[in-house]
Amino acid sequence: MLKQEIRASVEYGFRDKPVQGSHLEHVRVLEHIRGNKWKVEWIDPNPGLVHYAESGQLVCIWKKRRVFLDEEERRQRLKERNEEQGYSEKSPLTGALYDVFESLGEKDVSFYKGVVLCTPEAIERVHIRAKMKVGEHSPYAYTDRQGIIHLPFEEALAIAKNFCAAEPGAVLAGVEATEREWTRETRTPGKEHKVSLLNEFQASAALIRQWTGHDPAIAQREQEIQMLERLVWDAIYALQKTGQDKEASRLRRALGQ
Repeated sequence: MLKQEIRASVEYGFRDKPVQGSHLEHVRVLEHIRGNKWKVEWIDPNPGLVHYAESGQLVCIWKKRRVFLDEEERRQRLKERNEEQGYSEKSPLTGALYDVFESLGEKDVSFYKGVVLCTPEAIERVHIRAKMKVGEHSPYAYTDRQGIIHLPFEEALAIAKNFCAAEPGAVLAGVEATEREWTRETRTPGKEHKVSLLNEFQASAALIRQWTGHDPAIAQREQEIQMLERLVWDAIYALQKTGQDKEASRLRRALGQ
């Protein structure tokens, strides 16, 4: 728990090490010592033992331990479900989900490490925009003690695909802007190391374009534009090598550099 949440004379669940699912010991806080250190008295086990505890070792109010343990169990079930569904943090699919959820414009809906975190009102708005049924969630979803809904990876994927189909412009605008910016940066002297990041981003962007039903003709046009940009950058480097900096600068300005 956070230091400011802890009070003297209140009973808490204690864990020597913050291992999820491990046994809770029953203690009572006697007084604050300094920083994150507290003097506590054990009720069970070792009743009457007085020792010290850190704020992080007092994991919940004892009277609310069943709710805390239930939430912990649900969190673990959701995590295991995500692993079963093939969630991987470093994959083009997960990267695409980060980009789509960022484009929602909903501050109370976010995607983090395979899980959608949202308020009931905000996710209802997203479902309506994505043309999905409101109020239906995976059996692995749960609401935590702060009222925040946690949705599994498979539901995040469904929301992303439906939202891309319903509002392709909202998603593609950010994706294409980022892709153009990073493409220009990779051709800037000293920033060649960003090529690998661009490649990873483009793999995610390709998935997003599939979900939006992006017109193949538009995709082909963008590829041609990128090819022309590469040719212009080759010309710029060639001019610089021959000392024609004025002409190189003119081409840079034409590309918006």
